[in-house]
Amino acid sequence: MRHRSRPFDIVHVSSAHPWTDNRVHLRSAASAAAAGYRTALVAVAVDGDDVAATGDTDWGRPDLATGVFVRRVPARRRRARVVRSSAQVITAALSSRATVVHLHDPELVWAVLLLRAVGRVVVYDAHEDLPDQVRGKEYLGRWARRAAVALAHLVVLVAGRADAVVAATPTIAARFPAARTTVVRNLPVLRPADLDAPPVTDRPLVAVYLGALSRDRGIDVISGAASSPDFPDAWRVVTAGRIDSAVDRSRFDGLVAAGRIDHRGTLAPHAARDLLLGARVGLLPLRPTPAYAASIPTKLFEYLAAGTAVVATDVPLWRELLAGADCATWVPADDPDAVARAVRRYAEHPDLLRAHAAAGRALVADRYRWDHEATALLAVYRSVWGVAPFDA
Repeated sequence: MRHRSRPFDIVHVSSAHPWTDNRVHLRSAASAAAAGYRTALVAVAVDGDDVAATGDTDWGRPDLATGVFVRRVPARRRRARVVRSSAQVITAALSSRATVVHLHDPELVWAVLLLRAVGRVVVYDAHEDLPDQVRGKEYLGRWARRAAVALAHLVVLVAGRADAVVAATPTIAARFPAARTTVVRNLPVLRPADLDAPPVTDRPLVAVYLGALSRDRGIDVISGAASSPDFPDAWRVVTAGRIDSAVDRSRFDGLVAAGRIDHRGTLAPHAARDLLLGARVGLLPLRPTPAYAASIPTKLFEYLAAGTAVVATDVPLWRELLAGADCATWVPADDPDAVARAVRRYAEHPDLLRAHAAAGRALVADRYRWDHEATALLAVYRSVWGVAPFDA
């Protein structure tokens, strides 16, 4: 059965994110499909995908887990991605004949006015605070950084012309027109596997870091903590995620070779979440750059949902988010020995580990789960549509 000629209600579009992305597919698009919208996704293929066989010329059948129809485009280097992939995904979005086009990348803002001009309803999803993210790129020279920040502000201005804007944090939302902007935080979906996980003190002696690794994301701190004399004996650090090509990874790779760090590479989203269920402590050693200091880090809540204790950089916003729940140890930025000592404290005090793990899981179940955000997202779709298509 071919679905090519049937129009969709909503198409999610990304030229930068893999089709397996948590926010794009497994949360946003999946929630739309579960609510009854006929939902499509155009995003980047992952390793092992045969693009021609999995939807490059047809929408095929819906994903069995989410009910979302997926079309994949090849992964490309940045310059080719911005030029070729962005045009390819917008062309695919138009071919879907979807009423609502939900864009997920700054490099797609050029299409906002184009899509509106041909009668599509456009939702722009601001995952990051783009001006602050660019401002934190210390490797750029002063004038290059100023130019990049100015361009970022222009991107925000054009994105704000969408029919609706979805922002991952209140700080990001403040950059867009208030009347058309809704905060939809990037929080985890609670899974049965999370609730059925073994008690934290029955798990392997592992401190885990999940996510991309770069200097600002703490690769040097993780390396320093794993090699610190304060790191507890018999424990190890497990990491999963891509490593930024710009970093000097020689020390990290040496620790992997020595068995002090177990790097699993890039994992599929569910495999990454499952990895957390075999850890006692989650590490969040991000540097407090302007962008991260105002962020709501998804991995923080994924750690808590998995029932781990957390060792995190002492960022005021993150403290505020966890207020009232004693579930984390806060450490100074760029201090690997402090991270190692915090892990040792959990190793030496299992009652503290159990208490922090239980408090964190309860906090996520009560306040920080995707269900609440899905309700807000569906309200956005309903507002731009007037009524849901299945109510018409």
